[in-house]
Amino acid sequence: MEYNDVKQVLLDCADLAGLDESTQALLLWRAQQLTLSAGTAIYAEGAPIDDTFCLLLTGYLSIEHAGVVLGEISDRHIFGEMAYFTNLHSRTATVRVASPEAVVLSFKLTPAEFSSPPFSVLKRYLGLQAWHRFVSNSEILPFISNPPTSSSTSSPMTDRSEPPR
Repeated sequence: MEYNDVKQVLLDCADLAGLDESTQALLLWRAQQLTLSAGTAIYAEGAPIDDTFCLLLTGYLSIEHAGVVLGEISDRHIFGEMAYFTNLHSRTATVRVASPEAVVLSFKLTPAEFSSPPFSVLKRYLGLQAWHRFVSNSEILPFISNPPTSSSTSSPMTDRSEPPR
């Protein structure tokens, strides 16, 4: 993609909403455009953080945990940011190119840079997104390793106790 097209994608990306123009410019300076072929693993589950997260420009990616495909990422979404928010700073899932080709912007930010004032809004927003994904995956993952049987009479979605107040 051409520079102006990539810049427009950044402006239009809901995952980057709230960033001012100067922060977007700083982020773009730390980006590298990569064209990847089908099957390429962008991030491997358990790998230590390499100080990158990505924005998918075109194509689609599969998200895998313990060898099981959990879902897909479609155009113009951020991924790989969760590793910045884990205690071990490691990848929580494998992200693999699932389309014939995918184009991504890989952003390189050390944890210190990510915590710096220019990127504080980005860190706060992506941290909230990472938390929501974690909570969503926590509800989904038990079904992958232990799917409910037809003889089950209870549902984890309905048999929750109220949190303490």
